Amino acid sequence: MTNLKCPVCGKYVNANNYNFNSEAFIDKNKEDSIVYCPFCGASSIFFSTSGEVYNINSQELDKNTLKIIDHAVKLEIFNGDFYLKASEMCKSDKLKEMFKSLSSIEYEHSRIHMRLGGFKETPVLINMNYSSYDTDEKLLKAASMREEHAVNYYEKYSKKINNKVLSKIFKILRDVEKIHIQLTLNEI
Repeated sequence: MTNLKCPVCGKYVNANNYNFNSEAFIDKNKEDSIVYCPFCGASSIFFSTSGEVYNINSQELDKNTLKIIDHAVKLEIFNGDFYLKASEMCKSDKLKEMFKSLSSIEYEHSRIHMRLGGFKETPVLINMNYSSYDTDEKLLKAASMREEHAVNYYEKYSKKINNKVLSKIFKILRDVEKIHIQLTLNEI
């Protein structure tokens, strides 16, 4: 297996990590057939062996675009925090692993946005009370709703930002979140 680099998160996919976070995907990577980045979920159609990583100069972004990226950081951290808590709350071992993997991917999305926006400090969000999600089904429904919100966010703002590379990344991440919707609905 050759080292492939994901241009979205900048990480290499290789024989040692191709199946990382596999519980967060419907289709599974195989050593001889990589479908997605195991770290951020981007489709392998964007991979290259050249080592290219999608980057932008955050100094060239307008205030509105920086605000959109800042909100995307918080959206992904919020969802990552939820999935981490859901992994502790759910009863099913299979769902525990799925929620942990989803958390890892959402946190990776937040790091992508922080890099693109030139943000140095990770925001700390308030701790939410998830005690009303007292069944695995309620956790899965909440997960699906969060993913739908993320899809809608990326869809809406990919058209309102002033940078083609950033718009492309929003569309790529939107497609990852669409897979997560299907994944969570499949478990209900």
